[in-house]
Amino acid sequence: MALFIYFLLGAVIVIYELTRKKYFKIDLITFFNLFFFLSYSFAPAALIIGGTHLILDDMPYGSEYFGRYYFTPYIVFLSYFFFLAGFHTLSLGGNDYKWEFKFWWSEDTIMSLIPFAYLLLFLFIFIYINEFGGLFRTIELAQAYRGGSIEYNTFGFVLKFFPLNAILLYYTYYKYFLQKRKNRLLLLYFLLSLSFVLLFTVIQNSRGYLIFQLLGLYVITANYYKNLFLKYLIPTLFIVIIIIKYAGAFFNAIQFLFMDGFDAFIAAYMTAVELKAQEGASIISYFTHPIVSLEVSLIHSGYDVGLRYFRDIKDAFVMIIPNELLGIKEPEMVLMKQNSLFLQGRAVEIVLPGILGYFSYAAQVVGVFIGSYLYGLIGVLLMRLFINLYKVSKSSIVYIYLFSLAYGYFVFRGVPGHVLEDSFMYFVVIGFLLIFSKLSITKVSKD
Repeated sequence: MALFIYFLLGAVIVIYELTRKKYFKIDLITFFNLFFFLSYSFAPAALIIGGTHLILDDMPYGSEYFGRYYFTPYIVFLSYFFFLAGFHTLSLGGNDYKWEFKFWWSEDTIMSLIPFAYLLLFLFIFIYINEFGGLFRTIELAQAYRGGSIEYNTFGFVLKFFPLNAILLYYTYYKYFLQKRKNRLLLLYFLLSLSFVLLFTVIQNSRGYLIFQLLGLYVITANYYKNLFLKYLIPTLFIVIIIIKYAGAFFNAIQFLFMDGFDAFIAAYMTAVELKAQEGASIISYFTHPIVSLEVSLIHSGYDVGLRYFRDIKDAFVMIIPNELLGIKEPEMVLMKQNSLFLQGRAVEIVLPGILGYFSYAAQVVGVFIGSYLYGLIGVLLMRLFINLYKVSKSSIVYIYLFSLAYGYFVFRGVPGHVLEDSFMYFVVIGFLLIFSKLSITKVSKD
């Protein structure tokens, strides 16, 4: 019966996505549906069919939890409909008024600010690399940092500024390739941002970062031309699968390149690939933590550990502050540590809870339903805002992608602190743009 419920949920998600009306070809609900399908339909169905050995290695105790809570499939299924109810609360009927946005800014002013933005990026990269003792040492320790084996000392907060590069990448891409403003300086800026993407990918040991940065170029193009370009989408998805499958071995082996040379790197890479094949590692594994974490939270939250009552939102604001410099004490047991303690046996920030796990840790089953409804309500408010902004300025397509991805990716991660860290620089840049622009918001009749 559980397998049937997960298959049925997958069918509902696909049908809804294919039949709903869209203003953008790929919007925030598309991202929500994609991650919800992978996390709460595809992954649990695959675990039932293929076995719990497919559970991600970061969760050694995961097989002890999956399938233990009998009502999990029904809770997941109903939560999606609570989300739809929230999303369509304001979509159905509406009201007699709407908010109209008008703003003006000087493109010359923005272009004059771009060099300063790149100087800041160079500064942040320099600080980050020197935290570890140089570029090569940073690359060597990237895997250890992501695994929780080491922590930052003083300047870890500079990571919060790295997303500035995403804004520069997409804005220069939009101006040069989509708006056809053939300015060689714009092309140089774009190539510089692209090189930063590759650098950040290596020093953070993050395949996901690389995928989402390149995905943005496709999504922005598709929304601008209102065309999905399917003939390019299929090979792109194939490349994404290759990155997910084999880039992990690359990052594990790259440290040998700097310590022992190219031959040692190739040998280590081939060994890592062979080990992955022998272990039966699968792409499925990367999507298993949300459903397993939900089971863990349903079993323990409110029983072995107290309900968190959404306090992780407050914790996120505390953690966005550079506490290493200001001496501010971080929360002792953040959500990821608590979740990892159950699934890995140690309190490190490793295992992401996923959106439903986050809601369940907050207020058990009731939290899952209330949280899903409110998240849908937030979604429709953001959608209305994005549509109004795009009608006023096409360049807002950059921010529409960034926030749409953040909205959908939260389904996979479920950590408010990560969303705030990723979006912190976006709000800073928006603030600067507002300073150098004129903005008016008026309430007008739809008639």
